[in-house]
Amino acid sequence: MARGPRRRAHRQVRRDLGYWSHFVGDGSQPLHATTHFNGWGDYPNPQNFTRERIHAPFEGTFVKAALKPQAVRAAMRPYRDCRCTIQQATVAYLQGSAAKVEPLYRLWGEGGFQGTDPRGTAFVVERVADGASQLRDFVVDAWRASANAVVGYPAVAVRSIEESGRAPYDVIYGRE
Repeated sequence: MARGPRRRAHRQVRRDLGYWSHFVGDGSQPLHATTHFNGWGDYPNPQNFTRERIHAPFEGTFVKAALKPQAVRAAMRPYRDCRCTIQQATVAYLQGSAAKVEPLYRLWGEGGFQGTDPRGTAFVVERVADGASQLRDFVVDAWRASANAVVGYPAVAVRSIEESGRAPYDVIYGRE
């Protein structure tokens, strides 16, 4: 592939990975996977969880104070191939995050997100490590599946584009 198109493709991949990283990271935050995203709200509340606005203090102030990148790296799980579609993997990931909503609210009520409480720190490290692990898994799975994908109309296999050494646009549409 020519230098210009390769450079453009690399920029697009970095941009797209940035977007994807943002969304996958947001998915690791339990408050992003619930209607109770900023206090329990006007819903039945049998456990008497707080109704105060906790979103920003939790994901901003506490995380900034408590989170250390080396702790996240150490807590990441090994790569896991779910052997499923991206849609199925995404649902499972968000359901796992949603399952942490009540533990988050319980810990909030116990003061676990004050200062650098080790319980809150452990919770945040686990959630961020889960997000980082899931992002890595999604990227690896996408990379592995990409060679078998087809693009354009009429459909052209990505593998044939890569093997041609030509600019993708030229392979798909030809030069006119």
